[in-house]
Amino acid sequence: MIFKSDKNLIFQYIKQRKKITLFIVGIGILANILTILIPVSIGKYYQLVFHLHPHRVRFLKIIPDSWWNTVPKFLLFFLGLISLRFWFYFLYEYHLRREAAIFIKEIKDYLFRHQLYIHPQIYKDQGTGKYLLRYSGDINSLKNLYVKGTIRIVIDSLMILIALWWLYKLNHAGAIAILVLSLFFYGVLRLINKKVEYYSLKKRNKTSGQLAFVSRTLQSILNIIALNKQKIEHKKYRKRSEYVKQASIKYNKWFVINKAFISFVQYFILSVVLYLFFVTKQTTNNAQSNLISFILLYITILPVIRRMFMIETVYKLGHISLRKLKHILSLSPEAIYEGKKLKVKNPVIQFEKVKFPNAQTAINFKAYKQQLNTLALSAKVSSLDLILPLLRIQENYSGKILINKTDIKDFSPYSVRQNIAIASTHLPFTGKTVYEAITKARSNKIRSTLEQKYQGLKAAFNLNLNLDDSIGENGLQLTQFQKEFLALARGLLQDKPILIIDEFLLLSKNYPKILEQILKAQKGTILFLKMNKALTNTN
Repeated sequence: MIFKSDKNLIFQYIKQRKKITLFIVGIGILANILTILIPVSIGKYYQLVFHLHPHRVRFLKIIPDSWWNTVPKFLLFFLGLISLRFWFYFLYEYHLRREAAIFIKEIKDYLFRHQLYIHPQIYKDQGTGKYLLRYSGDINSLKNLYVKGTIRIVIDSLMILIALWWLYKLNHAGAIAILVLSLFFYGVLRLINKKVEYYSLKKRNKTSGQLAFVSRTLQSILNIIALNKQKIEHKKYRKRSEYVKQASIKYNKWFVINKAFISFVQYFILSVVLYLFFVTKQTTNNAQSNLISFILLYITILPVIRRMFMIETVYKLGHISLRKLKHILSLSPEAIYEGKKLKVKNPVIQFEKVKFPNAQTAINFKAYKQQLNTLALSAKVSSLDLILPLLRIQENYSGKILINKTDIKDFSPYSVRQNIAIASTHLPFTGKTVYEAITKARSNKIRSTLEQKYQGLKAAFNLNLNLDDSIGENGLQLTQFQKEFLALARGLLQDKPILIIDEFLLLSKNYPKILEQILKAQKGTILFLKMNKALTNTN
């Protein structure tokens, strides 16, 4: 399943799954026809038991009389109807819900894939927490829009038309009253649903803001604990929580009004119908039989009428979620494939008058192949300031960074990152184990080769940390020494032509020996970042 754009997500899905959609609609129509036929057939039972022959039930003659011309035959026929209805209803609901599950999976996959390619600056500016809600409430609303607002509404609309025709045959005035009153009350419900939509949007925005706040707070939990800011942060949370509560109460009030009004409408219409039967009972022959069939059929389609009345709510809430998802999907992804393809041979990295914000001096430096190039950074320039431009994640600098005399900005970000390995704790760890944290591809095919290299590196640092050991979320279970070691291992084991090594405070004792070994094994260029005012090359 491939979504080609952020527009008409539901239509795109249905279009690519036409056969199964038509099958679901067909099965649903058959199930609903049987649902209507069951209460209507009660009229036949009245004919057989009470020997009534109302002219308005003559259309039941479409069923061969020999199938149900006695009470025992009728009961067998009736059991057959409800059995068939059970089977068709099961097939309809099963496949409909199955398609809904597939649709939601595809939407989540598409959304997550897009979020992976959104420029990191967006997350830095807006936080990640505000996007998490899209995977819960908004996805559920979109599912309702797909199930109730597309496939089911088609089937329910057809069922209502068939039921109204049958009700009209049973009693003209009653059917007309149901139609007229339903249209009138539907207009009233549209006004109520505008309130539901308004307060739903406010509630979602407040909830999304609260979730973003929680995400930001828990990510900086160590700082909060260190500064004894628990009470302050809790006070902030309670303030946001109060806003969410107030928004939820207002939304729930109008949502309940909407649901309660729908129930009121259904039984109000039934009361009108009963009154019409009472008024016309003196002039209508065999009105009792017609009334029983009419009431049973009306009660049978009450759930369908309820769904039709609630469809406005489904559309309102669904389109709110759809707009939010479209906003995320419309965020421009990082153009990681745009630019020249970097093919590194004898890589030489050169910095020409490179100056970062707040830096007092510019960097002029050249890193050669098969040398341990040491670049000492000034006090106001961090290693991350240099790493992010080298990976083409940020370009907030003046001057030029060249690779083999070509500006790094001319190469595609993807190809640049394919050729540059970073050994730094500034890049968070992903995965649950050491193996997942230090390798890009987690395939077992490369495990034996990688483990051999890892064991050699581990022995050099005299560290007892195995590939299957747990590291915790984002490496929280690791000591600082272990973090530095895994950051170095992650950079080395990528085996890329260019290696950028950050300065590690706890590993510094082992540097001379390890970097010498690295230089012998590495065929490319090594750039070692060091916090110093001097800029030197070390052969």
